[in-house]
Amino acid sequence: TTQTAVAAPPASAVRDRTITVRFNGDVDGGLAWEFGPTQKAVTIKLGEVGETHYRAKNISNKTLVGTATYNVTPDTLGVYFHKIQCFCFERQVLKPGEAMDLPVTFYVDPGLADDPTTKDVTEITLSYSFFLASDQTPVNVLPK
Repeated sequence: TTQTAVAAPPASAVRDRTITVRFNGDVDGGLAWEFGPTQKAVTIKLGEVGETHYRAKNISNKTLVGTATYNVTPDTLGVYFHKIQCFCFERQVLKPGEAMDLPVTFYVDPGLADDPTTKDVTEITLSYSFFLASDQTPVNVLPK
């Protein structure tokens, strides 16, 4: 499981070791959206804040509420992956034909460099899957 953080680590915690974070996005067949990352990967230093965006578009003729699940691979690195801001923290509402950029702000914990079991890790993949929310009432969406 990935971690959540309210802020990035201090600049003094940033390490020289870099890691490539790859991005993936899928949509469940029950949700008529197009969804995916706007870039394939970023390379950042451990402890440095990274940001990426995903793009979602409602390709149906009705307003739809979606909810995203996520995972990180390799699975054992979830404890080192910290999200500061993520569209996955809230349900998303898209009107017919509407598209939206969805930001993710994150960092990889500098402690990864001290873990002997991760010394050969050079890449992490962050994957999201969007599903049709079971409650399609837009008023139940958390305020942004």
